[in-house]
Amino acid sequence: MVNRIILVFLIGIAAIGNNKALFLGGIIVLALSFLDRTYLLKLDKNIFLNGGLILLMIWMLMPIIQTEKDMVSIDIKDWLSIEGLVSLLSGLFIVIIAAKGLELMDSNPSATTGIIVGSIIGVTFFGGIPVGILTGSGIAYLIIRLLKKL
Repeated sequence: MVNRIILVFLIGIAAIGNNKALFLGGIIVLALSFLDRTYLLKLDKNIFLNGGLILLMIWMLMPIIQTEKDMVSIDIKDWLSIEGLVSLLSGLFIVIIAAKGLELMDSNPSATTGIIVGSIIGVTFFGGIPVGILTGSGIAYLIIRLLKKL
């Protein structure tokens, strides 16, 4: 019962903050909460993660077909520029730490709660984009590792 109240509260915050993704996600999870508990325990939450990642990949790849230039016509100097190299290394770095963050979220419920609440606050009140949960968990993983070494 308390979990449903929390979901309704989050849906309300999403409505006030005009956060469509959180609003619809909250409504869907609230509807799922009325299903049989044994079915919910069997439901693999990674289905939703994988579905979201597929949609995110489609979003990231769309510029390839929307641009006037062919990918082969892009000058190699663009790839080897400071911006190109830093972007490549940033992309590489972020997916590696996001994988570590996923491990953190799977093993630590308090980290998961903090990351989710922080992401909701960032999206709802600061105009953030809700693709940062895995990135945020990766950054949390790095900071926790650093603090434990101090």
